Amino acid sequence: MNLQTAIQRLPNCAPEPIVEQWFTPAFIQALGFDIDEMVPQFDTGAGTVDHAARCNFEGNVFIQTRENPCLYVEVKGQDSTLTENHPDYVKALTQLKRYLLAPKSESVEWGILTNSLHAQLFRKHGRVIYPVTPCLDCSDINSVVRAFRKRITKPPRALTVTIYNNKGGVGKTSTTLNLAAALTVLGKRVLAIDFDPNQQDLGDALNMPPSEGRMWEVLTDKNADIRTCITQYEYKHPKAKRGFSFDILLSDREMASEIDEVKLRQRVKPNALLRALETVKDDYDYILIDAPPNWRIFSQRAVYAADVVLMPARHDNLHSLQNAAMAITDLLPQVQKERLKQGDAGPIALPIFLNGVPSRISHSQIEIMHQAIAKIIKEGKRSRVDLKSYFYPKWTPGRRSFEMAKIVYMAHIAKADFYHVPAALGFKVAFEQYRDFIKEYFVWA
Repeated sequence: MNLQTAIQRLPNCAPEPIVEQWFTPAFIQALGFDIDEMVPQFDTGAGTVDHAARCNFEGNVFIQTRENPCLYVEVKGQDSTLTENHPDYVKALTQLKRYLLAPKSESVEWGILTNSLHAQLFRKHGRVIYPVTPCLDCSDINSVVRAFRKRITKPPRALTVTIYNNKGGVGKTSTTLNLAAALTVLGKRVLAIDFDPNQQDLGDALNMPPSEGRMWEVLTDKNADIRTCITQYEYKHPKAKRGFSFDILLSDREMASEIDEVKLRQRVKPNALLRALETVKDDYDYILIDAPPNWRIFSQRAVYAADVVLMPARHDNLHSLQNAAMAITDLLPQVQKERLKQGDAGPIALPIFLNGVPSRISHSQIEIMHQAIAKIIKEGKRSRVDLKSYFYPKWTPGRRSFEMAKIVYMAHIAKADFYHVPAALGFKVAFEQYRDFIKEYFVWA
C-alpha cells in the first residue's frame, strides 16, 4: 500500500493500533526503507519502540539480525496531540528520548514522532538529541517525506554547540576551550570559534592574536571561504608521546570596530555564521562557539548558527541562573521563530550546568540555590515552559532528583591561563573533569 492510500484509509480519530498498522509501514517505506529493513516492536533495552529501521548490507538483513538500527519511529493515535509543548507531545518525546539513549540504541541516529496528522524528525549525535525539523502537518505528506529524506540522506558530521549566558563571568570561554581540548584528546575533530570580538578572550587564552579582517569578510560576503580564517592550535605536553591540536576561528579586529548596531545588522545577516559554517560541517565532529555575554548581534548570530546551546551558570550568582532561564523562555524562541522560516526547528537548550563549584560547599548554600531555582521554575510557567528538566535533568515523576551537572573549581584552570594552555591538556585532573562532563552531555560512554 502506498503512503497516500494508507492515509486515505485511516478513519477519523484513528487509534494508535490502526495508525501503527496502516500508516507507519507505508511512511517508513516512503522514507527509503524496504519491508525487510523494518522491525516492528523493537526491544531497545529500555522499552519497546514501535518501529526500528536500517538499510540492509551484504550478508546482513535487518529483519533477521536486528542489529545496529539507525531509525526509531514512535507512533501515537490521532487522539494524541503532537504539537510542541502540549502534554501529549512532551510525554511522547520523553518516551522517544528514553529509547534513543537505551542500551541497544548506540547506532541509532534518527527518531521520528508521528500520529499520522503530524510528524517530527529528531537527530541523535552521541548523547545529544535535538529536532532537525519543526512538528510538521502531514496534510501534505509528500513534502514531509521530502523534508525528512533530505536530512536523513545527507546529515552534517558536526554538532554545532554555542556556549552562551547573558551574564558574564560564568566561564563560557574556559568551558569552550577545555571542551575543545578534552574532545580532541578523546579523538574528536574540533573547531572552536571566538565570536566575541570585543573581548577576544578565547584567542587571548591561547596567545593567538585576532585575525585581520578575514572573519568580517566571511560574515559579510557569501562568496568568501571560511577556511581561509581557520588556524590550528597545537600543544605537546612534555611527558606526552604525541601532541594534540584542534582548529580555531579567531575573532576579528574589524568586527570590534563596527560599533554601530544598525550598520552591523545591515551587514551581518541573521544566518551569516550558519551559512559560513555549512561548508566545513563535514570536517568536524564538534563546532564550539564562544558567544558574547549579551543579547546583541554577535550573540544572536552565534545562537542562530547552533544545533544546541550549552549554558554555564554559577551556584552563587542568581543572575546567571535567571539569565539562563530567560534564554530558554524568551531568547531561544526568537531564534527558533527565525529558523522556522528556513524549515528548521532551530537551536534547543541543553541542561544548565554549574561552573566553578567549590569541591566543598555548605548545605545552606546549596539550599539557597535550590530555593532560587524553584522560584525561577515557577516564573517560567508563565511562559508555558517547564524549566525543571533544564535545571534537574534526572528528575522523573518517581524520582525527585535535584542533581545538576557541574564543573568543580580547580586552580589548574587559572594556572593554565598563565601558560596560554587549556587546562584539560596541561593537567590530568582537569582533563578527567571535562572528560566526565563530556560523557554525561555529548559522547556515548
